[in-house]
Amino acid sequence: MVLFAILSGASLGMILPLFDNVFARNDTAEEKSDFLPTLSQNTGDAFSRLGSELLSLHPGGVFSAGGDVVEGVRDSLRESDPQQVLIVIVLGLVFIVLLKNFLGFMQIFFLSRAEQGVVTDIRGGLYNHLLELDMGFYTSTRSGDVMARFTSDVGNMNWAMTEMMMSVPRQAVLLLVYLGLALWASWRLALITLLVFPPAMLFILILSRRLRRKTHYSQERLSDFSALLQETIFGIRIVKAFSMEKFEVSRFKTILDVHRKTETSLQRERAFASPVTEIMGSIASGFIMWYGGSAILSGGSLSTGRFLVFLAAALSMMKPIKTISNANSRIQTGIASAERVFNLMDRVPAIRQPLNPVSFDSFHERIEFRNVCFSYENGTPVLTDVSFSFEKGEIIALVGPSGGGKSTIADLIPRFYDPDSGSILIDGSDLRTIDLEALRKNLGVVTQETVLFNDTVRNNIAYGEESIPIEKVRLAAEVANALEFIEKLPRGFSTIIGERGAKLSGGQRQRLAIARAVLKDPDILIFDEATSALDTHSERQVQKAIDGLIKGRTSLIIAHRLSTITKATRVLYIDKGRIVESGTHPELLEMNGKYRLLYDMQFAGK
Repeated sequence: MVLFAILSGASLGMILPLFDNVFARNDTAEEKSDFLPTLSQNTGDAFSRLGSELLSLHPGGVFSAGGDVVEGVRDSLRESDPQQVLIVIVLGLVFIVLLKNFLGFMQIFFLSRAEQGVVTDIRGGLYNHLLELDMGFYTSTRSGDVMARFTSDVGNMNWAMTEMMMSVPRQAVLLLVYLGLALWASWRLALITLLVFPPAMLFILILSRRLRRKTHYSQERLSDFSALLQETIFGIRIVKAFSMEKFEVSRFKTILDVHRKTETSLQRERAFASPVTEIMGSIASGFIMWYGGSAILSGGSLSTGRFLVFLAAALSMMKPIKTISNANSRIQTGIASAERVFNLMDRVPAIRQPLNPVSFDSFHERIEFRNVCFSYENGTPVLTDVSFSFEKGEIIALVGPSGGGKSTIADLIPRFYDPDSGSILIDGSDLRTIDLEALRKNLGVVTQETVLFNDTVRNNIAYGEESIPIEKVRLAAEVANALEFIEKLPRGFSTIIGERGAKLSGGQRQRLAIARAVLKDPDILIFDEATSALDTHSERQVQKAIDGLIKGRTSLIIAHRLSTITKATRVLYIDKGRIVESGTHPELLEMNGKYRLLYDMQFAGK
């Protein structure tokens, strides 16, 4: 950047000898007729004269006496033939332009790698942090807002870094070089030029604060846009089934209109900076040309060459000032986006790995809930004083009305959340003291909403374990009662199943999820209403797969359909965050309580 800026100033400095040593003495120059011999002879003579002058002045080195060298060069130019000086200036100018453009390319060549490296690190760090955040974050944050921070916000940061790392430093150095050149040409005129800077900087500072505030608001509206778009895509079946296309278009248009108005206002304020600074510079330039022109016409000490050098430098200063002013608006946008990104990265996960974790290789004895109380962010109790335990090998079923707290109990075992009070123990150790990764590796979770990826059947079963032999994957699929339909797929285990398993039926997706749990071979299994969304035929197939999976394993089953829990060793009826009934299936029927009422409702008339 520095060399690029110095050479840019040097190319302007060529104006001085061009006017003072060539054109001013052009009428006394000897006329040359043959171009090529003259070019060779005059170039050699001029460079020889300049070189000998430099060496004779300071044999010890040019840089030790810069002022004398400059004067020596100027004397040499005065004594040289104007034609010789013109050739030297032209060749020197071509060389400077070539070298300057090479340096400009190398600046971008190196800085582009640094810029993209920073963006890559930010996206990678943000993604890593998102995976560490607790489930509470995901239940309270819109996915569209997260996506906007990954895409538009990081993109704005990239844009701002381009300005901060490349454009602003280059223009700032250029500005200093042009200012130095202007001071060298005429310090009086340069001081007049500097009077423009204070009001321009004050204006840019005030505008910067407004731009940052408006950019924050604009990015929030863009998050609304992303969130609604994502919801519409995921819920497109419901939109079409209810003929709500016009309603969704209206909602989307409302958000677009708000975003349009915000962006329009933002763009107008960004555009305001450039003309204001240019007008200020033009006023100063007009005064400079009047003052300098008057000095030349009156026969003062300011030569035509010096004035033209100063004028070129002063006018050249306008581009860096204008560029920096425009870059400032982009930088403010990037800073606002960076605040959103780093606010997310600075969020501390509620569930964290303990400092000195207790090792957990496998499950041996029991899981125990002791007076567990829990509530979500709104503070409404979801679980109140829940206490129960189950031994290794037991099958515990949780039943009861929706919203009673069954899924919350299931979510506390893998530490998706931590209880507000009380404790959960596995083999006598509090969950909060156990190695989190080891704990979850010993758990298998199958939920009602099956999560599959846009990948092959094999990779969905062997999730994250590409080295597992296909034979083990086939065995897991067979245990999950999924092998039959997999082999009928166009490419078998290599079939791409689409986003969220869209190419499969609900029962097929659920059996793939069970096969994934089978392959993991966990000690503890959690089934959260794994069959509630299926038809009778699919339910029977999935239930058969579940029966094959739970043999010899500790299992926690949440179910609305009581037909799926007949093999449970114990049933807990959960209502309003409390365990109101507990016992085996026959024992609960004999109680004639809430469980019996639920049973009679489901099996009435059968």
